[in-house]
Amino acid sequence: MRTRAALRWLLGERLGVPAPDVPLGTGPWGRPRLASGTGPDFNVSHSGNCVLIALSERGLAVGVDIERIDATLQGTPAERAALEALVLSHREQSIAPAARPAFPTVWTAKEAVLKCLGVGVAEHLAAVSLEEALVAPWPVARGPADAGGRPPQDAPASGRRIRVWMEGALQGFGVQACTLAAPGGYAAALAWSDPLGWPPGMQIAQSRAGASTSG
Repeated sequence: MRTRAALRWLLGERLGVPAPDVPLGTGPWGRPRLASGTGPDFNVSHSGNCVLIALSERGLAVGVDIERIDATLQGTPAERAALEALVLSHREQSIAPAARPAFPTVWTAKEAVLKCLGVGVAEHLAAVSLEEALVAPWPVARGPADAGGRPPQDAPASGRRIRVWMEGALQGFGVQACTLAAPGGYAAALAWSDPLGWPPGMQIAQSRAGASTSG
């Protein structure tokens, strides 16, 4: 309830309407959106005592995820191996574990990417490949970014940029991502993309028709 109230307050401030009048709805796979179809895109994640809310700028689609690190590392070695087989792409599985981003980073960044697109998470985890870049989340000059549009105006200064490759049914969708600073014991990530650059006529792009695109 507190999360929804906070979301309504933030959206109401952006839209210039009272929080109770914010027209919340859901899209395919239960992704929250504005029922009016106009206004900023947004996304929400919560884990433990933490809530993460992102509101977009300039028509970008956004996705966020925050997770307790211990929750992503639970299980026996066999259970962990089975989970990694589900989550990691073929590209990632071919890389030595020490060269891959930490698993909590992989998990949160992939969730953020898939929530940004508004598609089912479980069935598309292995279609996303990630590599943690040894640079800031975005260029200081804020020039054109590589495939996903320009970074937000008030982009956070902390975190690490994540290189994203989309494969299979997601090929052609340009998405950018970065890790975010999070409270101790948590991992968090943000993803953003410009829907105007998505491949036309594809089922995923069509499923987002009517989603919030301005703001």
